[in-house]
Amino acid sequence: MISNQILQNTIDGLKGITRTELCVCDVEGKVLATTFSEAETYGLQVNTFANSLADSQAIGGFQFFKIFDEHQLEYILLVEGTTDDTYMVGRLASFQIENLLVAYKERFDKDNFIKNLLLDNLLLVDIYNRAKKLHIETSVRRVVYIIETKNERDVSSLEAVKALFAKKQGLRYSG
Repeated sequence: MISNQILQNTIDGLKGITRTELCVCDVEGKVLATTFSEAETYGLQVNTFANSLADSQAIGGFQFFKIFDEHQLEYILLVEGTTDDTYMVGRLASFQIENLLVAYKERFDKDNFIKNLLLDNLLLVDIYNRAKKLHIETSVRRVVYIIETKNERDVSSLEAVKALFAKKQGLRYSG
């Protein structure tokens, strides 16, 4: 999952090139990144479009585009205007965001999510969004063990800790 900051930087760059207003929403209509202030008013249309069969559609002076990640709907892109040029800008922006999804997918698996969480490298809104995407329950207590060994590659210590928690769900080693 792409952070909202990456989405914002992407559509800001696209707006700078195309001089076209853009907005990225989640499938419920919540604005994640936008280049215009009225984006919040389109939540109902975004939600309706997300539940439709169309991949793109012109609604109320905007082109709406669905953005998929491996056949699962991830985002809705709004592009101001209904001309052929606007449609082309929307397709290019959708293509860019879909490729960003692929590029960032392996970067944000569960191991990397936990590492970034411990290092405080995530915004609060991104923490909950990624936890939801990775199917990690957010309201449970967790414990982190930090074990330092004298030898850098002391495999026996790692194996001993793994053996202690072998039957526990969610044990992950990140070296």
